[in-house]
Amino acid sequence: MHLFLVAGKARSGKTLVANLLKKRLEENGKKVVITEYSKYVKLFAKEILGWDGVTEPKPRKFLQDMGSFVRKHYSDIYFTERMKEDLEIYKRFVDVVIISDVRMPKEINELDSYKPVTIKVINNNSNYDLTDEEARHETEHALDNYANFMYILEDKSESELESIVKKILKECNL
Repeated sequence: MHLFLVAGKARSGKTLVANLLKKRLEENGKKVVITEYSKYVKLFAKEILGWDGVTEPKPRKFLQDMGSFVRKHYSDIYFTERMKEDLEIYKRFVDVVIISDVRMPKEINELDSYKPVTIKVINNNSNYDLTDEEARHETEHALDNYANFMYILEDKSESELESIVKKILKECNL
C-alpha cells in the first residue's frame, strides 16, 4: 500500500490535491481511499452538536478545541494511533491511501514506517475565512517550520496542480 500525506492550512487546497491524486491514480487502475485525521473529531461534532458533517461553515472552533483536548488529556498521538489502526485495515483492501488533512508534525513522523509521500500545499489567496482565534490555533501553524516535505506546492492553479500530481505519481512509479 502506498501512502500520501497532504498537509496545509485551512483553505490551502489540500482536498483539491487529494482529489487530483485520487483521480489520476484511479485512471491508472489503482483502488484509492481518501481519509482524514479530522474524521474522529468530526464524528464528535456530529454526535455532540448535531452537525451533518457537510454544511458550511464547519464548527471549526469546536473541531480545533476537541482535537486540542484529546491531544492534551489523552495522548498527543491519539489520532495517529487510530489512523495506524485504520491503515492496517486499508492495506488489505486498497492500493493507495491519501490522508488529506495533515496538520501536526507527529501526524507525519508517526507514520514513517509506511514510507509516505509528503506534500505541503500553500495557498496565499484571500479565501481564508478563519476568525483571528481560529487562525492562531496550533493546527494552523504547527507545520510552519517543518522541513521534511518531499513536495511543496505553493500558489498553484488547478491546471498546474494537475501537472505536478502527474509528475509526482510518475516519480513514485504510480
